[in-house]
Amino acid sequence: MYGVKWLALAIAFSALVSVGACSKAESVGIKSAVAAGQQGGVSNVSNTELQTLLDEKVPLVDIRLPEEWQETGIVAGSQPITLFQKDGSVAADFLTKIQQVAPMDKPVALICRTGNRTRAGSEMLVQVGYKQVYNVTHGITGWVKEGKAVVAVN
Repeated sequence: MYGVKWLALAIAFSALVSVGACSKAESVGIKSAVAAGQQGGVSNVSNTELQTLLDEKVPLVDIRLPEEWQETGIVAGSQPITLFQKDGSVAADFLTKIQQVAPMDKPVALICRTGNRTRAGSEMLVQVGYKQVYNVTHGITGWVKEGKAVVAVN
């Protein structure tokens, strides 16, 4: 149903990410994120806000590459699903896999290394029908820098 639309969006956002067109995002307070969630769209969240979302059982998807998961570990409970391949292209099975973890009518949070790929990925998900997507602004590097726990990927 979303195949052609998804592919077109994926190509456009892959190009943006690969040329580094994304700028640094500002995080919003959790009340603003909740308000945005009621309207739909993308909300940027800090690690503290992410912890609140995790406590509320919002699924967290780590969109990095497998070698990145091996290098740093992942946030406990997160689902490792690669979005962008090494060449910048979108993984063909990403939408199918994320729908198994997070239905389109439910909130989902995305994390990557520093927040750049998730910014693009969040917008992509909203464009294909996701109602609320949370972008972890400083990624796993910010999570680890704050001394928060990670787990190894099998």
